[in-house]
Amino acid sequence: MINGNLVGFGMVILSALLIALPGYLLRWPNAVTMSGVGVLLIVADLILRMRNKGQRKWLMGDQTGGYLFFIPVWIFGIAMIFLNNVNALFIRK
Repeated sequence: MINGNLVGFGMVILSALLIALPGYLLRWPNAVTMSGVGVLLIVADLILRMRNKGQRKWLMGDQTGGYLFFIPVWIFGIAMIFLNNVNALFIRK
């Protein structure tokens, strides 16, 4: 069972295919690759939500864009960028 909608799930799959797959094949650093996925998630979701800007709760609503686990996809994009940059800058292996 998917907790969210198919638009949000599709955005995650599409961003993985467009950014993560080439990133791993070209051996980009993990933080760069996953931050690219985060940027693509933010842009795709906000474009979809801007089309519904006149509706009530257009930025946070589940009917105006993608959402997963009851959180808008653009928030997942911000979290992905933040966590991967923290990992790259502060957590050394």
